[in-house]
Amino acid sequence: MSLQVVWFKRDLRLHDHAALHHAVAHGPVLCLYAIEPSMWGQPDASNQHYQFILESLRDLDREMNHYGGQVHVVCGEVTTLLAQLHAALPLAALYSHEETGNDVTFQRDLAVAAWCRQAGVPWHEFAQFGVVRRLKDRNLWQAHWQAHANAPRWPTPALEVLQFAPLPLPSWVNQRAPEPQMLGLAADQPRHRQPGGPGPGLAILKSFLENRSAQYRGGISSPLSAPTACSRLSPYLAYGCLSMREVVQATRRKTQRLTSESGHHKRGLTAFTSRLYWHCHFIQKLESEPALEWRNLHRGYDGLREPDWNCAHFEALVAGRTGWPMVDACVVMLRETGWINFRMRAMLVSVAAYPLWLHWREVGLWLARQFLDYEPGIHWSQMQMQSGTT
Repeated sequence: MSLQVVWFKRDLRLHDHAALHHAVAHGPVLCLYAIEPSMWGQPDASNQHYQFILESLRDLDREMNHYGGQVHVVCGEVTTLLAQLHAALPLAALYSHEETGNDVTFQRDLAVAAWCRQAGVPWHEFAQFGVVRRLKDRNLWQAHWQAHANAPRWPTPALEVLQFAPLPLPSWVNQRAPEPQMLGLAADQPRHRQPGGPGPGLAILKSFLENRSAQYRGGISSPLSAPTACSRLSPYLAYGCLSMREVVQATRRKTQRLTSESGHHKRGLTAFTSRLYWHCHFIQKLESEPALEWRNLHRGYDGLREPDWNCAHFEALVAGRTGWPMVDACVVMLRETGWINFRMRAMLVSVAAYPLWLHWREVGLWLARQFLDYEPGIHWSQMQMQSGTT
């Protein structure tokens, strides 16, 4: 019997999951998550990302157990794993979401596409956000985003429809996740970071919409009020524990239910919805301009900071010992929680870029490791904007 393989990447949920929805319509599915050593060896990867993903996979697996299945977590490069699976249990098709990541994930996806063509295995990809591949006209992008946000959510497959791969599978499919040190990751991580998984993500969404969003306007700028006034949904969107569409639609429903006496609360939710739009806008920028990750968007700034790299300045920033109390406090908070609010992120990058005169690339790699919610499209666009190279 041939299998439909659902390749989980940054879409760690069952609900509103287009790839899973389409796969189950064509036969038994094998749900696969690959821990790829080449990805975890990159300079923007950190143990907190890894542990958040493992927690999310455990949460996802518990949910999938109710359906009589599981997420098979395996360690290895995707093309090798697919080839081994195909040799043991012929694959009918591969299903996944469209990922807009860094260049390494793009090159990995090119290799997967080449393997699929060579093996005769169709690969079906589905949009994760309001991001359009090969967008020809930016003027049409807003309409694409609205269409994505307004579309009905994909239903979680019904128990009687969902069939999982027959056992036994090859023994290597059921591996234990390697320790972080085996992937070249430092063992340390923020002590007070947010937990991974669709369950925690949905709980945080509920607490924000029902209560905390009333503080959103006026509360998200200060590092003192922001931890509760901000949505805190960013890591759950970054790793797909929640879908963009469900967050947009839940926010709109809450806004419509509020009475006229709740004007401040409504304005906060409206402002939050606009930031969901900008989330996808910046990811679209990286999709359309992938060189944003490593090259100045405005080439006239090439050579501006590169020759003047100051190791002492960078080490002081990373250690939280610049001598500027606000800057150092933000670094400590980031180290402890994996999160600071947007304005403080912009301040850190501006301090690095101007008084410390550090190039954005190395600073960006350090911050990518510090941010639990690292989303390449947003991250590299903001690094360049705050450094003045756009």
